[in-house]
Amino acid sequence: MGFLKKTYFKYISPFIVLILLSCTQPIAFKNMIVGSSGYFMFGKNPERKFFQNMSIEDNIKLKWSAETSGSQANTSVVIYDNILFVGDLSGKLYAFDRTSGKIFGYEKYSGSISITPVVNNLRVFILLNQLNEKFSMLKIYDYLNGNVLLESKIYGSVQNEMIKLNDGIVVLTDQGELIKFNFIGSREWSVNTKVSIKSSPASNGDLIFFGNEKGELIAVSSNTGEIKYRKNISNGIEGDFSVEGDYVYFGDNDGKLFCVTVNEGKIVWAVDTKSKILSTPVMNDDKVFVGNLGGEIFCINKSSGKIIWKIETGGVINTTPALFKNYLVQPDLNRKIYFIDSNSGEITKTYDFEKRVKLSPVYYDGILYLGADKGIINAYQISNKE
Repeated sequence: MGFLKKTYFKYISPFIVLILLSCTQPIAFKNMIVGSSGYFMFGKNPERKFFQNMSIEDNIKLKWSAETSGSQANTSVVIYDNILFVGDLSGKLYAFDRTSGKIFGYEKYSGSISITPVVNNLRVFILLNQLNEKFSMLKIYDYLNGNVLLESKIYGSVQNEMIKLNDGIVVLTDQGELIKFNFIGSREWSVNTKVSIKSSPASNGDLIFFGNEKGELIAVSSNTGEIKYRKNISNGIEGDFSVEGDYVYFGDNDGKLFCVTVNEGKIVWAVDTKSKILSTPVMNDDKVFVGNLGGEIFCINKSSGKIIWKIETGGVINTTPALFKNYLVQPDLNRKIYFIDSNSGEITKTYDFEKRVKLSPVYYDGILYLGADKGIINAYQISNKE
């Protein structure tokens, strides 16, 4: 099914581009209030569950489409109230009306926004990687007044997703430094693990979990920055982390999906998918789902580690899906989105795109937000099945 038809973009894209080029006003919303709901970080919560406790239909209807001047990496949009924020690799932070797609404005910065911004009430935390520099920059943007409140220089680049905790923001650099900032931008603590890291962390609030290229599993106290344990359990970990209850889940470079205990990092089970895992494992009450770079998607029993089903897509699975009670909504880098029955593994619907699908799906208030290469942001109306 050709969802993004060439004829559509022949007529719509120039109009969108014209809007972007003519829009020079900064992002500022004078009437915003503290405490509104939204989708504030990559994965919605520090645990990175990506789960919506509802059933949906597999038919989606395009509500609006917009385009940024730069592409996005494998990140996601974030939402505060009626505003959708998204960054791009050209260093721009955009604000759209999440229901209509109307652009409110954008801010242009030096560097590249390659990970998801984090929203905390009326402020946005933006991480900018600086080209040909040995540092990155964390900026706190106040979109009530339209100005940068603070910026903090960080040694090295940051390609790992930030975490918003109850009392601050956590940044994990590619060079292995974990830093906690409070909400006014001051450093609370930092710990340097001195090993290269390409793994986005997760947290249960008390501990922060991540892996490194040496295959170490590391748990750090979110209050003090103390390393609670550091164990070598793999040949290399670049897969992103998720945590639920007493267990942490992540994939490694050999294609193994691990379930380990929160308190000790003890391996409960490991499933060999035989191809590198980069995306975040997602889960419901009794199952864990994960895809690999070989194009396979696995459904695994959370308790036993036994494979319930697996499918071969023939594509590349490197983007984290959204999980509903009845469907896994999985992007494929091979220009597709799959609706997969979470119980049987049957692909009930496939949507084809003109560009590579890059953004992790975000569901919020009846709308599913997807993103494709070249900065395309799409919003789809989706029906609740219940």
